[in-house]
Amino acid sequence: MGDNGEVIDRLFGALASGAVETAVGCFAEGARVWHCFDCIAHDKPAMREQWQALIDNFPTRDFVDVRRQPIPDGFVQQHVMTATTASGARKAWPTCIVVRVENGLITRLDEYIDRAGASDPGPNGLTATPGL
Repeated sequence: MGDNGEVIDRLFGALASGAVETAVGCFAEGARVWHCFDCIAHDKPAMREQWQALIDNFPTRDFVDVRRQPIPDGFVQQHVMTATTASGARKAWPTCIVVRVENGLITRLDEYIDRAGASDPGPNGLTATPGL
């Protein structure tokens, strides 16, 4: 998959470590990120704000149980986003993304996540997609 996998690994690594500008740098000019929960295609400045809010509200974050399949212009990925709130509560959300990549940068990312459907990742913090 070459650069297609590298750019998304860089994006989620940046979000896990709190490096918002590195995350934004994974996107081409004019790129959009669409979410199923608001049905809006957000631009890079909007995503910068949203990712900063994610980092501010969830001091620790990770992306686990990653499964990725190539498609002609990018890939489809399933993963579980885990996070800890400022009060110490742990949450996990199964997520699916469809990503288009050109010249090593993301041009479109469609995210399917049920924000109300968070699960408890358990005491060991390890998680996998429920039912797998």
